[in-house]
Order: sequence, then structure tokens, then C-alpha cells
Amino acid sequence: MNFEHHCIIPVARETLWRFLMDVPQMASCVPGVESITVRDDGQYAGRMRVKVGPIRLTLQGVLTIQEQDQRQWRAIARAEANDRRVGGGVHLTTRMTLIENGPTATELAIQAQARLLGKLGEFGQPVIRKQADAMIAEFARNVADRLLSAVVALRDEDEQAEHSVSRSPEVQHPVSSAKPFPARLLSGAAAGFALAILLLTILPTPASPLLMWMRRGIITAGVVALGVLVATGVRLLWKRNEQVL
Repeated sequence: MNFEHHCIIPVARETLWRFLMDVPQMASCVPGVESITVRDDGQYAGRMRVKVGPIRLTLQGVLTIQEQDQRQWRAIARAEANDRRVGGGVHLTTRMTLIENGPTATELAIQAQARLLGKLGEFGQPVIRKQADAMIAEFARNVADRLLSAVVALRDEDEQAEHSVSRSPEVQHPVSSAKPFPARLLSGAAAGFALAILLLTILPTPASPLLMWMRRGIITAGVVALGVLVATGVRLLWKRNEQVL
């Protein structure tokens, strides 16, 4: 019995290929698959439950990847599974081809040849074909949902990262713990310096240059210090008067 199914998966062909070639991920999208493990010989052992007509089957078998040709975007797999309780089984060869349908869409073409054994062979082709078409359609929906969810999650992570960068705290420059020189002391020093200049211009100049510079330094330092002291005293007196009031 031959089957053929085509569907569009809204992801890039490269993305879809990587997903389908990861057999455990791909198998998790097949309706009814309960488990799948990798064997030492490179084959995959799995179990799935499926209903065909009135009969429920538990198929256990082996999946083998016979061909992976990314240049042709084609893969071929063979599966053999049996239900010992019912006494039926299936041998299935599936060919998957990926056809690019735009930068973000890929057509998945599935062609399968199935040989039904035992009880399964007693069902008519219309029943088997209807069940197979429904399973393939559900498989395609599951693959699309899984890949789109991954794309959305990755996009959300990128947006959160950009948002956290844009809201990063501003760099706070260290503030010096040194206290600024009070303005009143600066004003007192400036007044003392101006008074020193005035005194030096009034007083007679000594004949000796050494004496002249010594007198200038003493007068300037003394008058500037006096200006600072006076400014400090005025400030203290002002504070005291404010407290009294």
C-alpha cells in the first residue's frame, strides 16, 4: 500500500532538516509514540500506540535511517513493528523530501510504502489510508508547532536581553569624601590678600632686596591669615546670634 502526503511547514528548510534528522525529536511529534531510544548499532527502538478501526495496537519495533542526503534534501527510513498481543505488524519505508517554498517556509513531501501483516492486513485500504493520512497531518502540525514555539522563545530571549541592556543602571562616579574649602574662608583670604597689596604699596620700599621680599612675604601671609580668622569669627558670631533668636 502506497501513501503520499504534502504539507507546508512555516520554517526555513535548513531548520526543518536539522529537526527531522534528530530522530528522538522528530519521533516525539509522531502521534502515539511513547518512547524511542538509540541502540548500540545506530538503530532506534521504539513503542507507539495506534488505533486502526476498532482495534487498539501497541507496536514495538526498530527504525533505521537508510539515507540522509542533505544536498538533495532527502532522507529514507525503514521501520518494522509488531503487536504480539493482536498478532499483527507493519513494515514501512518512508521517503521525506524538503522543498524550499520561500525563506521561511518549506514543503514537506512524504512518500511511504507499507506492508501490513496479520490482523492489520485484514482491514480494507480505505480504513488504513484514512488513519495514515490523519496521523501524517497531525505529525506535520506537531512539527510546525514545536519549531514555531522554539522561534518565539528565542525571539523573546533576544528582546529581553536588549531590554535589560537598554535599562542597565547608570554608572555612578565616585564622590570624593573630602570636604570642600568653605567659601567664607576663601573670601577672607582674598580680602586679606587685597589688603596686603594695599599696605605694600603705601609702605616705603627697603633698600635691600632681601629685606624687601621678606617684608612682602611676612605682610602678605599675616594679613591673609588675619582675613581668614576674621571671616571665621564673623561666621561663628552669626551662628550664635541665629541660635539666640
